[in-house]
Amino acid sequence: MNDLIYQKYLDEDLGFKLCMQTLPLIKFDSVFERKRLEQFVQNYDYKPKNNKNRSKLYVRSGEINGNPFYISEDLVHHLGTKTYYGSITITWEEEEYEDGEYKTVTRSETLTASVTKPCPYYYHDKYLVYANDAAPDLCFSRTETDVEEMSEKEIERRVSREIKNLEKKSQKAIAKGNNYTVMGHPEFEVLFGAQNRNNEVQFRLLFTPLARKQLLALMKDKEYGYGDEFNFVKDHKINYLYPKHLKKFELTINPKYFWSNDYKEVENRFISYHVEMFRQIYFAFAPILAIPLYQQTKSQDFIYEESTHNSNLSYYEHEYVANNMSINELIHPLSSTKNILKTKIVKKNLESDIVEITAYGYRTVARVDYVTELGDDGEYHSIPVEWIEYIPVEKTSTIEIKHIKEEEMSTAEKIRKFIDELKNNKKLLEKEIYQKGSIIAYLLSESIKE
Repeated sequence: MNDLIYQKYLDEDLGFKLCMQTLPLIKFDSVFERKRLEQFVQNYDYKPKNNKNRSKLYVRSGEINGNPFYISEDLVHHLGTKTYYGSITITWEEEEYEDGEYKTVTRSETLTASVTKPCPYYYHDKYLVYANDAAPDLCFSRTETDVEEMSEKEIERRVSREIKNLEKKSQKAIAKGNNYTVMGHPEFEVLFGAQNRNNEVQFRLLFTPLARKQLLALMKDKEYGYGDEFNFVKDHKINYLYPKHLKKFELTINPKYFWSNDYKEVENRFISYHVEMFRQIYFAFAPILAIPLYQQTKSQDFIYEESTHNSNLSYYEHEYVANNMSINELIHPLSSTKNILKTKIVKKNLESDIVEITAYGYRTVARVDYVTELGDDGEYHSIPVEWIEYIPVEKTSTIEIKHIKEEEMSTAEKIRKFIDELKNNKKLLEKEIYQKGSIIAYLLSESIKE
């Protein structure tokens, strides 16, 4: 197969198209448009986390019965501290009286010292966000229990032990005027948790007997699914799910992964990857699908005012595109750490967005501090402690992101033709052009700042 055939039949959206054919209830968007994000904000009071410490490495939006969702992987930065250590060995001579005479004895000691300095840390945060009007005032959080690793007897002992403590907690809450009351389903109360819920009526409305039964079955299963390895946070109309299994799987894959001169090998790779992809996605949504009220509650009508918004795509999609372009073209040349990429819309064209990208990173400089310590020789000594100073650097680039609508995208050759025009007319290099499905992005300008 040549490149064009791979691009036509094995594009990055194919897996999601197959998922929708298998499970039509879940509909995926080809891109995360601005109007989808506005639906979150206007209909569900969603507050996007847009700060300089978080950037989208991956995002895919969609809907279930009109209720919007998105799957995201964020690169998160926080500035913490790191302790560095140094040491020296000192020697000295002492006079020691032994066997009726004085002898010179050499002593030694290792002196250690430490300094604590600022240090940036980064981690990946992968999660599912789902909006629904059901139980709109309810808030709670629950954490995984790994109950799938327990036998039925172990589960019974745990429930029997913990339900007594929860009943005491409930009695104290009622005495203080709080509304926490234990459900008449001890196993669910203990294993699902969510004792920090704020509305008992809506909690019971959401977690009906059928919902509880299905969730417990999901949490205990390790034959088809992943057991209880999900954290769940409900904040009014917004649900956050953190499935642990999703962290280990790439939901977007380069079509070159399937390349081979052996057709059977291509077929086997294709089938195995997409079967596992469906399993990963299904069980990420499984806690939501297990709650009947979520399937019965359809979204409100949403009217998108096109003229009031200054971009075609959401800034989530802008960040996703930026993070998947040639990163070396976007980051400061002296940066030696990971970078948080943030975007700002410059101009909205008919079919494209002009977007400013700022990459925030750090350059490093080796330093030495000298710490004075008193040795057993009675003298003060300077102990060198080597450490790394992280100095913020940033680089701003401007890119254009063009979204080619599906109806316009009749063949892969049309994509290639557009890319060839960019290379010829705008004198762009291949590394300055990024293509993902129906999106093409390319570098326009850049500036460096320290």
